[in-house]
Formats: sequence, C-alpha cells, structure tokens
Amino acid sequence: MKTLDTYINQVKDKLKLKSYKETMEYLGMHRQAWTAIQNGAGVTEKNAIRIAEILKIDPIEIMSVSLALKAKNRESRNLWLKHAKDVEKQRLENNED
Repeated sequence: MKTLDTYINQVKDKLKLKSYKETMEYLGMHRQAWTAIQNGAGVTEKNAIRIAEILKIDPIEIMSVSLALKAKNRESRNLWLKHAKDVEKQRLENNED
C-alpha cells in the first residue's frame, strides 16, 4: 500500500532537504505531523495541495491515499486505494508520452 511518507520522501529528495523536520517546516506542517504520517494518519487538503504542487502531481492522488488511511472500513479503504492507484497510473502513462 502506498503511504503518505512516500510523497514526503519525494518532496525531501526533490528539494534536497536534510531532514524530515526541515521538510515539515518547508511544507508549513507541524513537527508532529511527520510522526502522525508515519503512524498512518492522513493529511489535510491544504497539505495535500502543497505536497502535490511541489511534486507537480494531482492533489487527488495524495488525498485518495490520505482518505484510504482515514477510512473506517476495509471497503472504503480499498476503494480509495484503487482510486489512488488509478490516478497514479494515469499520471505515469501521461509522463511517458
């Protein structure tokens, strides 16, 4: 399952930031946000948009993963994860063109 820390790592690498603390600060997120993300919490819409803008991807991809992590049942989680995978697949296919 794709997680939000994958996106955070991509931001950190893309911007050549030294630490997750520095990455969280750059994104305007509280320091505790990294721990929450590692523990499976989602992100706010605002933070999904910030991350997506840096990575130049659709924020819906990030929000789909976030909503999957917050889902109250397996069916909802699986539907959000499928949506996230579909959006990611479409993005990757478009980048190949």
